[in-house]
Amino acid sequence: MRYFQSIHELTTAIVRNSKNPRKTGFRGPRHSLFILLALALNSAPNAGATDEIAFKLSEHLNVKEASLPYDVYLRLSDISPTRIGADAFVDLRGIQANAPGLLSRVLDDTCKRKLAVAISDVSASGETMTVQGQFQAKFFACNTRDPKVYYRGVLLLGQNVNFQATARADVRHPCVRARLVDVQLDPLGLIGGAANLFGLTDLAERLIVEKAEEALKAHPVCPKLPAEIASLDPRYTAGGVREISQGGVGAALSGSADTSAATLLDLVRVMKTRGVLGPENQ
Repeated sequence: MRYFQSIHELTTAIVRNSKNPRKTGFRGPRHSLFILLALALNSAPNAGATDEIAFKLSEHLNVKEASLPYDVYLRLSDISPTRIGADAFVDLRGIQANAPGLLSRVLDDTCKRKLAVAISDVSASGETMTVQGQFQAKFFACNTRDPKVYYRGVLLLGQNVNFQATARADVRHPCVRARLVDVQLDPLGLIGGAANLFGLTDLAERLIVEKAEEALKAHPVCPKLPAEIASLDPRYTAGGVREISQGGVGAALSGSADTSAATLLDLVRVMKTRGVLGPENQ
């Protein structure tokens, strides 16, 4: 990688490139920003595409006590004299593979009852995400004669309810956040039809919606730029769930960033810190 000895040498190189577009693929001074971005990221700009930079980032999402990795593919492109486009595609298949074990949980465990949810599958279809699982309810006899001690007795009733929850995602800068849009229930067993009579399906739906909304709200996906170019601070305005291959869960965000003089100066400062402009530059 070439180390420029002064800002003058850097800008001279940019102007020289702009005067030789056939040789360098550089189409004008406007694209100097993309040279700065490439230098800040310690990568060489593509001679045939000086108005676009693409790179991959690895990030983590904390769920319970687990830190789950996911990849972000970010593309910056020239869209106007004052703004650059910012498009992020997030590959969440690593989180998807671990979701059933992490999201299955006991919801309520008392002397009289035990309620749990077991997640069996998480998948994407088009622009929606589907979670399939089972709501499990057990009701027990409970000896409450001693107010200080409760004794769980025999199992009085056990009932499982299969469910399918569907979610979509919206972009609320700087994150993509999933929201529940539908829940379908299917009581199982010989007494499945009686579940409605005892209010079990209503209980299942209420708890599934409540816990799902809590989980979705607590775990937004918020792609971050590398520290070297964080001053761009893109504003995402559109996006949502995207299916990867067959059922893989992904997400997309689309927006733009301002290319003000302050942004360019921040990039130059980063290059100076990294020694790209040479340590003697002030």
